[in-house]
Amino acid sequence: MNKMTPMILVMLMLTSVLASIDIVELQEMKEIEDTNARAEADPEVVVITSPRETTCTSSGSCTDELLSGIPVNFKAYLRNSGDADLTNMQYQVTVYTDVGGTKGDIAKDSSGNDLAWDNANAVCNFATCQETSVVAGDFVGGGELTLKDSAGSDIVWNPSSGNYIVIVSVTSSVLGDPGNDELGVAVTVRDYYDVAVELTWVDAQGNDLGPTIEGDDVKNFKISVSLDAPGMANMTIRNATVAMVYSGVDAGDSSSFMVGVNSTVDTRAVDEDPSATETGWAYVVGDDGNQGSHVGQTVGSISPSTASSATQYSVTATLTGFTIYDYHTSCGSGAFETIRCEKSFDSSNWEDEYTGSNTDTIEGATDSFHDASLYEFQLISYDDVEDTYDYYGGIGIDITSSLSPGDYILYSEVGYDSSSLSFVYDWNMSYTVTGEIGTSYHYTDNCTVMETQIAYKYLGMATSKTDADMLGEACVSISLSEGAYSIEAQANILGQYMETTETLDTKVEDMSLANNRYSHDVNVENFAPQILSLTASTKDPIFGQTIEPISITAEAFDVEGDQLIYTWTDSMGNDLGCDSDSNECFVALSESMVPTFEYNLEVMDIYGASDSASGTVSVWNLNEFTSTGLDNGLTATYSIVYKTVGLGVGFDNATLASDVSLPGFDGTYSSVGAVTFTPSTTYDVEKIDSQTVSVEFGNDLGATSMWVKIGNLWQLLAEGTPIEVDATTSAYTFNWGSGTAMLGSGSEVHLFGGQLTQDAAPSANISGFAASASKAGGISISWTIDGTMLSDDRVVVNVCETDANCASPVSAGSFESGVSDTLFSGQNTVHGTTYHVSAAVCNGGLCSNEATGSVVADKEVAAVTATGLTIAESGETWVLDWNASSEDSDIASWLVCYMKASFSASDMSALIGTEACVATATTDATINQYTTAGTYDVHFAVVPVDVVGNTATAASSSFIEYSRDDVTTNPDDGSQTTDTEASSGVPTWTWGVIGVVVVAAFVVGAFILSRGDDGDDENKEWDY
Repeated sequence: MNKMTPMILVMLMLTSVLASIDIVELQEMKEIEDTNARAEADPEVVVITSPRETTCTSSGSCTDELLSGIPVNFKAYLRNSGDADLTNMQYQVTVYTDVGGTKGDIAKDSSGNDLAWDNANAVCNFATCQETSVVAGDFVGGGELTLKDSAGSDIVWNPSSGNYIVIVSVTSSVLGDPGNDELGVAVTVRDYYDVAVELTWVDAQGNDLGPTIEGDDVKNFKISVSLDAPGMANMTIRNATVAMVYSGVDAGDSSSFMVGVNSTVDTRAVDEDPSATETGWAYVVGDDGNQGSHVGQTVGSISPSTASSATQYSVTATLTGFTIYDYHTSCGSGAFETIRCEKSFDSSNWEDEYTGSNTDTIEGATDSFHDASLYEFQLISYDDVEDTYDYYGGIGIDITSSLSPGDYILYSEVGYDSSSLSFVYDWNMSYTVTGEIGTSYHYTDNCTVMETQIAYKYLGMATSKTDADMLGEACVSISLSEGAYSIEAQANILGQYMETTETLDTKVEDMSLANNRYSHDVNVENFAPQILSLTASTKDPIFGQTIEPISITAEAFDVEGDQLIYTWTDSMGNDLGCDSDSNECFVALSESMVPTFEYNLEVMDIYGASDSASGTVSVWNLNEFTSTGLDNGLTATYSIVYKTVGLGVGFDNATLASDVSLPGFDGTYSSVGAVTFTPSTTYDVEKIDSQTVSVEFGNDLGATSMWVKIGNLWQLLAEGTPIEVDATTSAYTFNWGSGTAMLGSGSEVHLFGGQLTQDAAPSANISGFAASASKAGGISISWTIDGTMLSDDRVVVNVCETDANCASPVSAGSFESGVSDTLFSGQNTVHGTTYHVSAAVCNGGLCSNEATGSVVADKEVAAVTATGLTIAESGETWVLDWNASSEDSDIASWLVCYMKASFSASDMSALIGTEACVATATTDATINQYTTAGTYDVHFAVVPVDVVGNTATAASSSFIEYSRDDVTTNPDDGSQTTDTEASSGVPTWTWGVIGVVVVAAFVVGAFILSRGDDGDDENKEWDY
């Protein structure tokens, strides 16, 4: 058997399946938005500036990591990149887990809440809205925006260690470009801890006396060791050891101290075997198990030197080591044991984040001790959009995130720390900024570059004569470009102000410089500029027609506001000659740009960071070709606008046409001039925008129309009065627009003389036209013909819904002369809708008079029912009588249906048209009784029939008992099954079984027939 047979069977099955699918489903396709250049707003996420994206080198060192437990704000630039005002926008901030560089689940905070925030009031027109409108091209908030929640509070993230992807997205009631609605940055959060050592002088009762003291008696000091680990709430260190250095003393205390709270602790434990836990004691600093923290403290003492040459003394404590109890690799865990143990750390291997806090010094003098300390040192930037200051770093707080290039304020606080309150000092601050290109120095003793200005005051306790303060504030503004910097602040005592003489004793100096300095290491990293849009305002220019240059405009953005350099090139990298400081470029049109001109733009800031984009302009080419030396004084011109170059066109004399028939006109005609066009090649339709043919001729030629002949087909191009070229010359011109095939080789253009006689419409007319409603919504249409229809004439019938002059009427058919009526199916109509029907005798595009009529489609019976139905026996008949529930002109008659069992409305539909139903024009009916024997109930239903034949359906509503003696010749006598039921065949469920059997047989048959596919023998004998 042929191998195609199984395939045909499968195709038949697929055809059956497809036939059951709604045509709407088959037509579903991806929707592509076409804005049609309509003006609308478009919210866009341009760049996220906080947090910055974490970047790591191949060696593993990373910049812009976040520290766990340090709160983070979110900042971004959000823009209306559309061309209409933005009046509705919301934004969302969501933190996802980073799974191999892709978004995982939404991350959660320590309480199990999703790290997701929404601002529903960012841009709207309610009283609670944070902004009501953003004009096209502007940024939300005017620039960099600190993202807030719907209530207007800053969104703050308190991160825990891990890898995350931070997504900022916008939503709006306007569509815009969905491709710019979301932006994300990958960030890494790492745990950190800081062990801080503090020293202070104390009195005999343990009260703090500060970092300086005077006197030569025995002095007591206190050492404090604390642990700060925001992301590791349960962390502790053990046996913190500090080394002591004493200077200017006769006797010092111990050379080292072990500091902490003495506690019993586990020293080794196996998770799988709690009985193996080993314990011991240790000095603990850190988590106390009650949401607090142990601070280790101990005291010591020194005896200042009694030597007359030694007037100053000091104590320095430096952290040298500690142990941490955790799952260390050195604990020896294996496949079956998970072990925790203690491990010792020192400065060579600990991961203390801020090592500057690991040491502290206190000082004193046998006489007075002069000292000023640096209390605070921060970098501050001013956000002129939100009119706020952003603060970076501090004493003991490093700046771990990269800063943007720009202006910064170096802010410091100087504190009075002398051993006596009786001194007043002149002072200043010096700042040393060391970068990759050199060092700069800055000095100040006030702070006047911030919104709240601080004037200079002496440092010390104010008196009635001297304006002084125990805390001095100073700041200076600097500019930082991209690179790495070390910025040091130093507080300086310039001398003691002598109030009595109003002079300055410059011999008095700061006796402790260790607490005067602090430095920040700062990484300044530039955000690259971004090209927000790149457009060519010149659309589809035509070379050879216009001399206007192509105009290209870019919109670029830089976070830091740097001066941008624009480099404009073509697809080969050739410079387009446009200004490098302009966002506009004008390029002269040339034939080399056909069919597509590609342009590139690179935008670079002063630090060398750049962004690039490209675009294209569709360029058409205009060529015009003119003949020479044609007969009859003709001059032919052919011009074409097309998407390529190199076309050539030849012209020659064509043979004049003699006595030819022209479409749409009676009679025959002869041409008076003709020319042949021969292009060197032809192009596809999509490459052609337009074509124009023009033929000039002498006025004495007598041309009255111009035609094109392609093969044996004629098309009228122009007729009537030609265009006047000069006193002796005229011309006909014709233009084909886009979508028309190019004139092929051998196409001829002919000029004809004489008057063209238009073809006439058919002489036969429609008369006796009628259109009326029929049942089930159909429209019955009939007509008669006045006159004689020719063999090519047809009666054309069209139907319009609602509008008599609809643009696209539905055809009800085209009929020859022997047909005089048709039915327009109710499948094409809607009940109660008016349809306009027209008919005319037509031949080609010409038609005789049009006959019209209007019909309202009728598919439903008026809501009238039979009420008060009575049934009585009268001899061998049943007599039924009822009333109509209401009078309605739509009701023409009634239908009575009956069965030996109750039935539904759908069952009644099957009875209509059978002997089980009787029609009557009145509200009564007489029906012959059954002749079959038995006793059973006969059920009746009575429904109205309207004027077009639509019949209502209803369930049986009344019954009468019927009884007749058995007749043995009928084996079914006595059953309750009616004749109609008997004729209906098997029970309903049996049809389902039969269907399953048929499908199974079909599949098995297809399988058997397909067995021949394993070989090529078409003549096998099959045993079925």
